[in-house]
Amino acid sequence: MNNTFDFKRFGQVVAEDWRLYFRRFGVTLAVWACLPIVIWITSLVFGIDIDPETRTGFIAAFIIATVMTVPAIMYGKANLSRDGVSFAMLPATNSEKFLSMVLYCSIVTPLFCGLGAWAVDTLLTLLPFGGFKAYVFPFKMEYLGYNLLFGAALFFTESSLFMLGNMIFKKRKTGKTFAWILLIGFVVTLLFQIQFIADGLENIIDHIQSPKAAYWYVTALLLVLTTCFNLITFSRIKNQKY
Repeated sequence: MNNTFDFKRFGQVVAEDWRLYFRRFGVTLAVWACLPIVIWITSLVFGIDIDPETRTGFIAAFIIATVMTVPAIMYGKANLSRDGVSFAMLPATNSEKFLSMVLYCSIVTPLFCGLGAWAVDTLLTLLPFGGFKAYVFPFKMEYLGYNLLFGAALFFTESSLFMLGNMIFKKRKTGKTFAWILLIGFVVTLLFQIQFIADGLENIIDHIQSPKAAYWYVTALLLVLTTCFNLITFSRIKNQKY
């Protein structure tokens, strides 16, 4: 097979993954998108109003949950020497398979879940009863561009991390990836308690002149992490033996 990227071949892989996506993940995605109904029922039963900010937080949590679970559900066999043969035999190059994986795990899933949950929340707000009195607007309009970019960078980083975990672990991929994230977070927190590391971090923060600069620093860091995780994932796909 020609190792160069071919758009026609890539389109065929995307179409095949599309059928696989809704067969394996469609019901799960629909359930997550409809979870605002549970919040609305809770507000109705207990007679409480749930403000848009709280509902926005819940929708973000729903998106995070889908992004965490979709790699293992969609591509859980990709790194298995026996069961992964079907993935290996796809008539596409490794780069085409990887880009299709990124498309569905990092773009389609958070987009579908977020828009679906927001649409359900909006329909429930239209009802004359229940605890949804105001519509959800995820971002303030004056900061729309910044927040969209930061939110996308955050979800890309999370997605790339769980895609990597899917290609490293053989079983219980999502749980093990999440456990390692907690462990690494715990170790990093301990390191930040060391005086000279804390002093160095404080010096870096002192050089950040404004909240806007901090935003760009953090966004750039997330994009760097996403790139690193994706490169390692692609390397795992490329060197996987079946």
